[in-house]
Amino acid sequence: MKNSKISLLLILLFLDTVAFAQRNTWSGQILLATSHMLGDLGGKSIVGTHDFSDINLSSTRYAVGTGISYNFSSQFALGMEVNYSRLYSDDNATNSNRRFRNLHSRTDIIESNIKLEYTIPRMGIYFNVGGGLCFYQPMASVDNNWYKLRPLGTEGQNIDANRDPYSIYSPIVPFGIGKKFKLNRIIFAVDVSMRKTFTDYLDDVSTSYYDPISIGNHSGGIAALLSNPSKADSPVGKPGTKRGEPNHNDNYFFVGFKLYLPLTKKYNMHKSCPYNSSWIQPNGQIPKYKKGRRNRRRKK
Repeated sequence: MKNSKISLLLILLFLDTVAFAQRNTWSGQILLATSHMLGDLGGKSIVGTHDFSDINLSSTRYAVGTGISYNFSSQFALGMEVNYSRLYSDDNATNSNRRFRNLHSRTDIIESNIKLEYTIPRMGIYFNVGGGLCFYQPMASVDNNWYKLRPLGTEGQNIDANRDPYSIYSPIVPFGIGKKFKLNRIIFAVDVSMRKTFTDYLDDVSTSYYDPISIGNHSGGIAALLSNPSKADSPVGKPGTKRGEPNHNDNYFFVGFKLYLPLTKKYNMHKSCPYNSSWIQPNGQIPKYKKGRRNRRRKK
């Protein structure tokens, strides 16, 4: 067992001695990851937070995505991604006071972003940051039937003129860290990527309870039930009392794997070369060519 660990360490050290990208090349990306919500619902059996200490693993869902990146050098790259993820949060997953609310949500997100990435030479550790936009759709279930929550106005948005319906999209600031490993021409990475949003409604919960009777009269019985599913003897749920935490926006993050697939041929024309017909190998060497005979005209 000890020898196996030593062998694995040596392999990783060997992988770290190579360059992770050639400059002026294109790469395709594939993302496979788990997704995690940092919002108002669920979490651990502690006082609610909006950071990593409040993660509940039972609410883990998935994320997939694809993208393309341009490598300016072995260190800097600019990439564009399109990702789909599903987030989930449930008050019943915790033993804290939040369980009395009995709220839950499932949110599907489609996002697009552009990120600048820096890779530490020969180490493969990288950091990235960028900007983008996400479209989100929170839903909740009643008797195994899922309902879109935004049209229901669960906090009185469809009734009270002072409570506007929330947007279906939000700007995001993606940033993350990871570790790359090179296998032949394919780069495999372990990736952790955060998404800072500018909405508190990824889980449809933000401010205070609204009168469920008024909601039911306007939007139906399902809307009234999902606005306040707490039990009759619950200490929460009275109109005007706290339903969420409007002072903190919801965020989410991914933990998973990335594949970087080369889209440029192995031998690329070096853009800084003064001769357009000169081909430079990825290791920076110039291939040797055999000299051929030249036909020369004799002077008359």
